[in-house]
Amino acid sequence: MGVAGKHFPSHAPESGAQDTPAPQPGASDERVRRESWFGHLLGRPEFAAISGTVLVFAVFAISAGGSGMFELDGVMNWSQVAAYLGILSVGACLLMIAGEFDLSIGSMIGFAGMMVAIPTMYFHWPIALSILFAFVGCVALGALNGYLVMRTRLPSFIVTLAFLFILRGLTLALSIMFADRTIVSGVGDVAKADFVTNLLFHGTAFKGLFVALAHIGIGKMLDNGQPLVPGVPKVILWWLALVAVGAFVLARTRYGNWILAVG
Repeated sequence: MGVAGKHFPSHAPESGAQDTPAPQPGASDERVRRESWFGHLLGRPEFAAISGTVLVFAVFAISAGGSGMFELDGVMNWSQVAAYLGILSVGACLLMIAGEFDLSIGSMIGFAGMMVAIPTMYFHWPIALSILFAFVGCVALGALNGYLVMRTRLPSFIVTLAFLFILRGLTLALSIMFADRTIVSGVGDVAKADFVTNLLFHGTAFKGLFVALAHIGIGKMLDNGQPLVPGVPKVILWWLALVAVGAFVLARTRYGNWILAVG
């Protein structure tokens, strides 16, 4: 069975057919490239944050008119107000990057104030030692929050909401025990019970609390007449320092890498 004499069809392309040229790597459409860059910019979280900040400033600047919002004293005033929230946002930012949230942070602040005031005013601790005591106590409470979230598998929203009420109750109880009146948010003034007054410190209140803390977080620096930067509030410097620490932790430490990876 030979194959001689059989005709095999040729697979060569016809003379009129032309091969489609392969696309060149650098020949992409410039318009598509620009749209891709703009879409990438819109997708960046920094763009939304900066745009929102600029929009808020523009709205308040228009509302304020010529009342001196952007004069030096005005900038110092609203920067001081923003610094308090900015300090809180540093820790909240790390937590939110990790995909969690802490609702007890406001109540923790009030309880921390009590942890500073009671040792300072009634046990005559140095103010630095009282602040260290409050810092360690808040770290321990935060660690307990995290432990309960991990062990119970409950959402951090639920666990920290429970801690919010617990810490608020403790702050209220300590206010009644150690001070003449309470000024807890959402609760009317409550007079201290007579037996508590007679039993504990004879009704002495926290009259010197703000005086004891003033030299640390209240007041201004470089305010000696005609300085280069007149009257920088100390709380702004604390804010900038904590932002720098938070940025360093996220960008330069293994712990920061873990936070970013978990989130």
